[in-house]
Amino acid sequence: MRRLSAQGLADRKQWEDAGYALPQFDREKVTEATKENPFWIHFGAGNIFRAFQANVVQNLLNDGVLDRGLVVAEGFDYEIVEKMNRPHDDYSFLVTLKADGNVEKTIVGSVVESLILDSENDTEYERLKEIFRKDSLQMVSFTITEKGYSLVNGRGETLPAVADDFEKGPEKPV
Repeated sequence: MRRLSAQGLADRKQWEDAGYALPQFDREKVTEATKENPFWIHFGAGNIFRAFQANVVQNLLNDGVLDRGLVVAEGFDYEIVEKMNRPHDDYSFLVTLKADGNVEKTIVGSVVESLILDSENDTEYERLKEIFRKDSLQMVSFTITEKGYSLVNGRGETLPAVADDFEKGPEKPV
């Protein structure tokens, strides 16, 4: 039985025989380089990110253009990190239906670290601050849906969570 994880991907032939395209780079080396000198952090660990930004970085890693992967942070639905990313060593499936009816199956391994954006979780929050202090950081990107940028309700009143953040200041935002 195949399991989407570093250990499960050790038998590459089994996955390739099942039609999956696998990462073509040394993931351990990329992970080490990324954790030491992250260059890109993305906020929003959902499907849009995995299908686009993570896939682009995977292709650039496969082609040898990049030597570091992505760090992703999730600030709304922590379950993505806790129940999807981490149990699968940050690997994900990308299934693409082509116009001619063919299906491409890719194991995306460009995400090498997943973090939870929670100012009450000191370990996670400190790691995020550490990444932002690194001179190597070049890009911060976001995929944010309406739940992440709504500041007011339908009557134009500031949402309670937003008002609370304004009141408490930038030290411990929710």
